[in-house]
Amino acid sequence: MPSIQKPSLSSAGLSRRAVLKGAGGVAAASILSAPFVKPSYASTPLRVSNFGGFFEKAFAEHVYPEFTKTTGIEVQSIAQSGSAQFLVQLGQAVQAGSAPMDICCTGQEEVIRGRQQGLWATIEESRFANLGNIMDGYVYRDGKAVDGVGAMAWYITMIANPNEFEKLPDSWTDMWKAHPSAWGFQGSGTTMLFDIVASVYFEGPSILDTEAGIDKVIAKIAELKPNAKLWWTDEGSMQTSYQNDEVIGGMYYHDVAMIMKDEGTDLVSIFPKEGAVLGFNAWCVPKVGTVSDQVIAFLDWTATPACHELIVRHVGSAPLIERAKLKLTDAEFARASGPGKPIVVASEARVKHADYMSQQMLKMMGA
Repeated sequence: MPSIQKPSLSSAGLSRRAVLKGAGGVAAASILSAPFVKPSYASTPLRVSNFGGFFEKAFAEHVYPEFTKTTGIEVQSIAQSGSAQFLVQLGQAVQAGSAPMDICCTGQEEVIRGRQQGLWATIEESRFANLGNIMDGYVYRDGKAVDGVGAMAWYITMIANPNEFEKLPDSWTDMWKAHPSAWGFQGSGTTMLFDIVASVYFEGPSILDTEAGIDKVIAKIAELKPNAKLWWTDEGSMQTSYQNDEVIGGMYYHDVAMIMKDEGTDLVSIFPKEGAVLGFNAWCVPKVGTVSDQVIAFLDWTATPACHELIVRHVGSAPLIERAKLKLTDAEFARASGPGKPIVVASEARVKHADYMSQQMLKMMGA
């Protein structure tokens, strides 16, 4: 029987951040060069929060200082919880008329849940000069106003031990082929198998909009059970199983896989022909008053190629600006990103059906 791990309160992104921390880490064309003017701002620094550990440290050391150099605006970096309590605590603060930060970094589902709770300020798009650099689909809008700006992305790819294959797999469908008790699959209701199956075996993410559609997807996921050695919810267990030769590969975070490879693990991270799974984070502004010019300046700067280049090089996350606009070497780009059109996480469906997806997935794994 494959081992089944119960989900924790931590999001998938949080445990990935823990792994990275433990590893020590690492518009129109005319808009691209839109200059930033250094006006005379108040001495109070801009408070920007990011996920604690590696991410907050990397941004504080390598990203925010360049923003300050460009605009003259000082940044106070704040470590932010990645737990389910983050929105609850922020909601209480906003209701009281204050927030512990001016800008925070949130996941896709948190952007949607926060909007539903009235937590985010909205900003007219005309106030931005560089927003057009961000690729389609990575700017959140509530009506015609912006309430989330794409910050950075991450990929789940297929990792494989090259010594176990005469020919390396190149499709997600290879995980369904006969490899008894050989693969590691992400388990629980947050698994990206929902997105993979919806795109590879059905008409796309729309099938996840109904419980009947979710049941069809889970039935396809259930076909993986004979091949499952491990259903993982934290990346550390998958890493251990792979390095101990308990699994020949599976689905995994590309950035963590690159760190494992740097440290001597024999693996390849494969971007399947149907696309790797892409999730992303966004900058949001708590709704506690008038949005300041400093906040606009920060959000606008994060939509520049210069900012995304820093994030790729020093944070290891994928850019949300097309590669043609970025001054990255092939090696720099490959460490964080890959070719082809991605399978984007169906965040709307996950918010709407979170409990049902979790219940049915756990029921399937335990059957």
